[in-house]
Amino acid sequence: MICPACQAENPAGTKICVKCGQELPNEDGSPVNSSGETSAEKTIKPKSKFGMKDMARDVVDFCWLLLIIFLVFLGFLGEVTHWTFRFAETEEAQIHVKPVMVKPIRHHHAAPVQEETSKTTSEITTVENPQIQYGNPESFYKNGKRQFDLHHYQSSFSNLRKALEIDPTYAQAYFGLGYLYARFNMNDAAVRMYEMALRFDPNHVDSMNNLAMMYFHSGNYDDALDLMQKVVATGDNADSEYNLGSIYLEKNQPDVALQAFLKAVALRPNDASIFNNMALTYEKLGKKQDAQDAWNKVLQYSDDADLLQQAKTHLDFLQTQS
Repeated sequence: MICPACQAENPAGTKICVKCGQELPNEDGSPVNSSGETSAEKTIKPKSKFGMKDMARDVVDFCWLLLIIFLVFLGFLGEVTHWTFRFAETEEAQIHVKPVMVKPIRHHHAAPVQEETSKTTSEITTVENPQIQYGNPESFYKNGKRQFDLHHYQSSFSNLRKALEIDPTYAQAYFGLGYLYARFNMNDAAVRMYEMALRFDPNHVDSMNNLAMMYFHSGNYDDALDLMQKVVATGDNADSEYNLGSIYLEKNQPDVALQAFLKAVALRPNDASIFNNMALTYEKLGKKQDAQDAWNKVLQYSDDADLLQQAKTHLDFLQTQS
């Protein structure tokens, strides 16, 4: 093979001149390109087939497209509703459960929870005036209490919520919700509602009383005592004195508990539950005769089987000690 630059002879098949280093043409005279392929060797390569990588890439692109569409729709929905739409309300849904009828246990571990004292069922009537219905939170509260008394708990809940929509500071509606939640043993929600009532009306006696009893049953006797002392200071009430005595008795302060029970029985002399706790207090103080007298009052005034059995058991025991 003759080098076109220096005319030197090179062995057949040599691509570079051994003398001057010039690139040599192929034997057929076609030049060699930079990749070592001749123009004759160059052919059109077939396109690669559609594979799994391409499919995966298309799936990812499609998912991104769906996400973008969802975000656009969500933004549109938010603009239309001013971001006030609600998917579900857990507390409202829980009102559908079957109510648990809790029978009061007549001993000092379960002082009765006082319902609203200022209004009776007969005073609650359906409000017919549309202006009052849609503009007065008190009317919705009254309707809510009436529905509660009729055991229409979902309707009661709705009316109380509407009262708060009109006036978010209406303490009476928070009290009603607290009582409704307590009815279904939703104690955390009940405590929260009573605390909200006292936040907007620190002197709301019914909320103080019921919140004190919630604290009492949860073992928080100090906070219960603080609230119940405020309740008792608002006026003479047998339930309040009974509850105050129950808290003192649980705190192992029988002397102060007895004073509260004596005030309670003076206001309601035929209440067996007061005599029940008074008898327990006398026993703690070692006053056996007074305890026997109180247990006999329980037998005289009570029609509750548990209270009667407890009174008989304690009387039998005290008689064996005398």
